[in-house]
Amino acid sequence: MSGQDPQAPGEFAPPPPPPQAPPAPTAAPAQMPVPPAPVYGAPAQPVQAYPAPGAPVGYPAPAYPAYPAAVPPRGLLPWVLGFLIVIPFPFAGGLASGIAMAVSGGSSLRAGGTARENARAARNWGLTYLMVSTLLLILHFVLLFVLTSQSPTTGFYPLGIPITVYFALSLAHLVIVIIGTVRASSGKVMRVPFAIPFLRA
Repeated sequence: MSGQDPQAPGEFAPPPPPPQAPPAPTAAPAQMPVPPAPVYGAPAQPVQAYPAPGAPVGYPAPAYPAYPAAVPPRGLLPWVLGFLIVIPFPFAGGLASGIAMAVSGGSSLRAGGTARENARAARNWGLTYLMVSTLLLILHFVLLFVLTSQSPTTGFYPLGIPITVYFALSLAHLVIVIIGTVRASSGKVMRVPFAIPFLRA
């Protein structure tokens, strides 16, 4: 016989050991949340294609540079051309100044108002200065021819009288041009009362 006693009749066999539970599954890796599926249909509020009247615009208005307001014509150019008298050539500056003032200012005359009055005054003075200075220069050369035809003259006068008057007139012309330029640039009318009125208002 073996060392184990056979089970006696009438005795119960011990219950078998309970089966072991299967090992617990490892935790599943975390998953990203799934966004909800879009719902198609009519929107809750109607979408406006264009902003309503009075509503602010979505884009800011572009900033444009501010330009100064246009200055109305004042008849300044004819007076400025009077500064041609400072050309460093004997008698050439005065003649060029008078001619330039006499022929310029056509656009100012067409503009009317202050520009027309300043252009007219500048033309009248330019023509007056041109005519008188030309006569003085002619008189100077006539005296030079007459007084020196027989014998050379020894003194400056009377031969130098037309030249003296010419330089005095040219100085007065420069002063008038400065005053006219200042008045025209400030929008005022310059009048020369002793100018010959070649062009009337």
